[in-house]
Parts: sequence; structure tokens; C-alpha cells
Amino acid sequence: MRIAIICDYLLSYVGGAQTSMKQQKLALEEAGHTVVMVSSRKGLLGPRVRSTDAGIEVQPNFTVPGLLLPVVPNNSSVRAKLAQYFRDERIDVVHIQTEFGLAHAAADVAAELRLPVVHTIHTFYWASESGPQASIAWFLRWGLQLVIKSKISRKTFTPRAADNLLRNLTLDMAIRADRVISPSAHQAADLAAAGVPGDIAVLPNPVATSATPSAPLGAGIPPSFLWVARCEPIKRPLVFARGAIAALEQTGGAFSVDFVGEGADLAELTALVAGHPQLRVRGVQSHENVLKLIDESSAVVVSSLGFDNQPMTIAEAVSRQRGVLYCDPKLSEGLVNSGYLSATPDADGFAAAIVAFVNDPTLLPKLSRGAAIDRVAFAPANYVKHVTAIYESKMAKA
Repeated sequence: MRIAIICDYLLSYVGGAQTSMKQQKLALEEAGHTVVMVSSRKGLLGPRVRSTDAGIEVQPNFTVPGLLLPVVPNNSSVRAKLAQYFRDERIDVVHIQTEFGLAHAAADVAAELRLPVVHTIHTFYWASESGPQASIAWFLRWGLQLVIKSKISRKTFTPRAADNLLRNLTLDMAIRADRVISPSAHQAADLAAAGVPGDIAVLPNPVATSATPSAPLGAGIPPSFLWVARCEPIKRPLVFARGAIAALEQTGGAFSVDFVGEGADLAELTALVAGHPQLRVRGVQSHENVLKLIDESSAVVVSSLGFDNQPMTIAEAVSRQRGVLYCDPKLSEGLVNSGYLSATPDADGFAAAIVAFVNDPTLLPKLSRGAAIDRVAFAPANYVKHVTAIYESKMAKA
């Protein structure tokens, strides 16, 4: 099959959605399929569409400051370029994985060419930190509708106006797709309750990157933890850092933590952990280095609460035979044998969990052994088997 994966975001930015898409591409290509990535690109100069080794990049009109979100309009010029590219590449399926202008343009072209549209939703749980949302939501709605060339629904999901707007944006794209995929069952249930019709496929994110065999965690090694995510308030790096500092005081500094990522909280995180050499802030790292850091750690930490669908961090940690310390009970999928849920989602809960790991040296190796069982869910063969069945079903009806 020949598949086009559509992403409004910059693929160079380190985020869970981008990582998932790259892993999907690898898994499908290893199984003999052809996958092209259609994404936005950095910069405002040059041709509207530029070829890359992975597919094509579309020039945005501008990039939203702070969010690093390129804005590609759904206009006739972009649609014409996509239509020609889909024809030239003999695309069979358009797999949309974002919900902004480029995704809407691709969906419109797919309808014109009678190609099936599959939509993977990486998060329905949009959460922003801005203050007076009611005063800006109307402007965001106006701007988004101008970009996507479509009206956005007005269902209420949260008390925050801008978050409602983005959830409706996601919902509207899901409703127009031929089939929706959710990496987690809990998000699928919420999407169905929100109004997504039909059967929503639950298909975990695959991990297909490293040819280096993983190894179980050895015994007698001082605990070390890896926090890796966007360094933003929604991922709560400061909450975990405060818990780690408290645990250092309670254990006499008997463990270490590496923080990887970039974002709005990076400067405050760096200042917070200053004076604690066991807590290292590494900033952004390549994906290859992240996998190496996972292998060097005893466990990976996920500190988000109420935001994530299924973090790629979980899939990658479990696939490398590492346990996961987490605080959101909704993220238990894929962590039956390899997850450790903190008693509370605050700094005290993280501190207590770390102290438990330090005091009982059997806990982390046990999670590692459990990861060897749980990682089957994230195997690339499992993903390819199920996603190609979805593709074939929708191609037959197109």
C-alpha cells in the first residue's frame, strides 16, 4: 500500500505525536509498504512545497510564536499541490494525525480524489495555561475557521473556552474521517461520548526504531530516573522536580534524575534543581540519545495529569524493558506489569514513590521484567497488522 501521513506540526520538533508518526512510518516500511510524510516546514522563504527524504514539507504562512505551530492555510494553492502529489505518488490512503489547516486541506483533497481518510487522534485533552480565555477564544475561533475553511462546533467539555475550541476542532475532524484510531481505550471512550460515530479502533503507538537489543535492568544498580517530554506546564516537570528534591533529602541523595526536553518551564526547572548535582537538566536531545538515556536509566517518569492520551515515552520505555513511574491512573494501559502508580499525583506522591524504590531494590528490576511482557502491545508487527486491516477495509469502500 501507499500511505500519506499528514502532520501540521514541524517533524523536527521533539514531541510525542511526531515521534509516533515517525515510528508508524518505520513499522509500515519495514513491512513493505510505502509511506510519505506530508508536514509543515520551518521558514517562510522558498517554494510552497519542498521535497524531503521522507516526503514533502509545505511552507506555512507564519508560525505561532511560543507554540512553534506552523500555520498552513487550507486554500486552493495548497490543495492543488497536495492533489498533484497524491496523484504522482499513487496514494491509496490519507492518514491524518493533526487537525489544523494542512490536515483539512488533505482531507478535502482526499474527498475529491475519493481516497479513504483515517484519523489518529494523539490528544483530545487540549489544555492551555492562558488566563482570560473568554476574551481570546472568539479570536482563536475566527482565526482557525479562516485557516481550515470550515466552521467549528461549539460543544462544551471544560470550563476553559480555548480548550473547548481545540477539542471541538479535533472532534470535527474525527467525525469527517472514514475511521478513527485512538492509541488508548480511555480516550476512545471519551471520543465516543463526545459524538464520534462508529467503531473507534484502539491501537497502541508502535516502537520500531532501535536495532540495538534492549536489556533487562540489572540488580544492585543505584536508581536513576529519566524524565523526557516537552518542558511545559501540561507535562508538570516542576511538580516531579520538587518531589525528586524532597526524595533526595529523605534518601541522602541515593538516586539521580535526567530531565530531557525544551519548553516554557525549562528555565525555571534549571533554576529549581541548581545545587542538586544528582538532578541533571539536559535540554533537548536527539531521539537516538533519548533511547540511550532510557537504556541507562532504571525507570522513566511520566508526570502529566489529565492531559495525555498515551505518551510515546511509555511505549519507548516499555519497549526498552524499563518500568514507568506515573501519577495519572488513566495512563495504566500498557503498564499492567511495568507501571508504578504514585499514591498521589503531587510532589509528595512522587517523593514517596522514589523513596520506595530506594528502600526496596527489588522493585525496579521487577518493573523491568514486567516491561518485557507489556512491550508486546507496542510491537511494530502488531501495529502494522491492525492498521493495514483498517486501511484495506476503507479502501474497499472508497
